[in-house]
Amino acid sequence: MGEGIVKKLTLYGAAVVSGAFLALAFPPYSYWGLGWIALAPLLIAVRRASDTREAANLGAVAGLVFYGFTMRWLVSVFGVVAGAFWCIFALQLALFCVLMKLLRDHLQDREGASLIWTAAAGVVWVGIEYFRSEVWWLECSWLALGYSQGGSAAAFQSVRLWGVYGLSGILAAASAALSLLSERKRIPTELGVGFAAMILFLGARRVEEVAVERGREITVALVQSERFDMNAMADLSVTRDARNADLVVWPEYGFNVRPQQRDQFRRLLHQKLEGSRAVAVLGAAEFPEEKGDSMSNYAWVIGPDGRELGRYDKAHPIPYIEQALPANPDPRPVQTPLGPLGIQICYDLDFEDGARRMARMGAGMLVVPNMDPSDWGEAQHKIHSAMAPFRAVESGLWIARSASSGISQIIDPVGRVRASLPYGVEGVLVGKAYVNKGGTPYTRGGWVVAPGCTLGTGLLILWLGGISYPTRRLIPSRSPEASVFGSNFY
Repeated sequence: MGEGIVKKLTLYGAAVVSGAFLALAFPPYSYWGLGWIALAPLLIAVRRASDTREAANLGAVAGLVFYGFTMRWLVSVFGVVAGAFWCIFALQLALFCVLMKLLRDHLQDREGASLIWTAAAGVVWVGIEYFRSEVWWLECSWLALGYSQGGSAAAFQSVRLWGVYGLSGILAAASAALSLLSERKRIPTELGVGFAAMILFLGARRVEEVAVERGREITVALVQSERFDMNAMADLSVTRDARNADLVVWPEYGFNVRPQQRDQFRRLLHQKLEGSRAVAVLGAAEFPEEKGDSMSNYAWVIGPDGRELGRYDKAHPIPYIEQALPANPDPRPVQTPLGPLGIQICYDLDFEDGARRMARMGAGMLVVPNMDPSDWGEAQHKIHSAMAPFRAVESGLWIARSASSGISQIIDPVGRVRASLPYGVEGVLVGKAYVNKGGTPYTRGGWVVAPGCTLGTGLLILWLGGISYPTRRLIPSRSPEASVFGSNFY
């Protein structure tokens, strides 16, 4: 076997290993420690790649292994089209690898190059990840690298400072530092290990020492049912355990409402919930009767006396699936006798802006009607539910999340799941939570880290792509074909 073939097998093998490590770091496996080293084999391969095309291919291979395995449940939603989504997500890793290869070739062995390259790995990763997750038309924040730390509350306490994307950048930089050990560059690795140890130590202390049981104590009852029937939901809401709850939450799309009969539906709901003293946050939907009309997906908030206290419409419709649903342009907390409730409907909680803004506007708790169809599988449910604790830490608020087929959760402000109802079980989750004003350094300004990294990455792309054209003309190429995107850039 030729030397060139052995080299390629080694490089692509490293890319496959990184993809596998990334997959194993997330639910349902949740080997969260792998999140700190997952990108290291890939970055070692990128630094040894012959050119940027090979670097891009290495990133694409790692991405396809990671996303194809972890998001295989998309086949049950989109069929064979799921493969296109895996490829689109894999582009993130391909672009990341191209930029890291270009930067490595440009820096070479200049003074401080290793530290600059390591720091740049974190910034570039965040920049691309935030754009993919929150900015472009196919917004999807699933499997952001920071979410890999969901298996350890201590590991993600720092998101109260810079959010889940900031944590993603730290993990990417840690892998970059580790990859440099293969070149006997120890200083970045030593600094990375020290910083990681500090984050874990301080996170563990915070989990143990922060007082989260503050404010108004309430009993919440989270209905978990996929029957999408008003009578079934109401029956579960007035069971012996749920009857004395202060707050009852139904899943997203809990029942259908005819727009012209809203008052009749509200009175009927009050009758069916007779005996309950709870504020009810009920997932409801209105579907268009005429082709071309828009639909509504909202949480209907009804007081113990049957009065409508407010309504929250979904702010982040799921691309392709909810095409007829207009986004809520001005989401706000709903004022209730329990205090202001910050409602997020399913996909809303996957994005950092909703929970952050609710905390800034004075919400005392996050309430989440959620729907994940049971036929999407248990792995999908575990991945999705593992994202919610990060919003709790970012916002400093308790979360009550009612999911149609699981996993319903009560989460405290340090991200611990205090109670949950497993996947595939119908019933009511009853537990204690607290209504108290939230807010963290992240909600007050730390959130700008991620968009700042996206801006920085854009500028880096422009620079590496040749915006500094007059300067490049002064540097002779090694070959007539050499360019900034070729293997001879330096």
